[in-house]
Amino acid sequence: MSYSSSADIANFLLKARNDHVQWNVGSTPPLENLDDVYAVQDLITSKLGADIRAWKTSPLDDGSAFAGPIYATDIFESGARIPASKFHVIGIEGEIAFRINRDLPAQDQPYRRDDIQASIAEMFPLIELVDTRMVDGMEQSATLKMADNQSNYGIVIGAASSKNWNDVNATTAEVHLTVNGQSLFSGTSSSPIADMFDLMAGTANSCAKYDRPVRAGDIITTGSCTGIAFIEPGSNVVLDFLEIGQVEVSFPQS
Repeated sequence: MSYSSSADIANFLLKARNDHVQWNVGSTPPLENLDDVYAVQDLITSKLGADIRAWKTSPLDDGSAFAGPIYATDIFESGARIPASKFHVIGIEGEIAFRINRDLPAQDQPYRRDDIQASIAEMFPLIELVDTRMVDGMEQSATLKMADNQSNYGIVIGAASSKNWNDVNATTAEVHLTVNGQSLFSGTSSSPIADMFDLMAGTANSCAKYDRPVRAGDIITTGSCTGIAFIEPGSNVVLDFLEIGQVEVSFPQS
């Protein structure tokens, strides 16, 4: 059977969350546009009664930015131990993230990179946790993945960095990612994001356009610097940006 409305897809993804059983997408067609994607996200957020306190973002072909919500309950501090049984798959990505110090509501003029730079409270290293509420979720259409909060399970944040964020370049930062003491990524960041602040401005504009503006205290991620890796239950992960700081998370099997 095929399901295509935002309400149908929201209900299936919500059931997958509540029952911890992946949705078998079957012949479900892709959502038609971002309006439908965000409608699914909003329905899920509302039915969960969730509080959005962070945003996953990525550039879109038209020059704007996608914004995927991350809930307060899914934000963890470095050193967190998250049971592997909570995941369907355990994906990890090393990123640079920022906390915003003021509300960014809709306004007459779009937010620019300078506005974002002036609105940053702190920068820190972050491990994004990737999971999917869909069977073969990583192979599903882009819009269905976006509707599933871009396959986000949560984020793990490190301590605020003393480094001046204006001096950090996501494409040249040195980063090391280890799993159980073995190097998974080491060297220059693989991020394609040439301007993190421009991307974040696009995120703020997308959030404001769809009436869920970035708020003071929210975190904005800026894309993977290590690529995505899927790891086994029982793993311990350490991410180290030499200029920014370190963050750690483990996934015990019990």
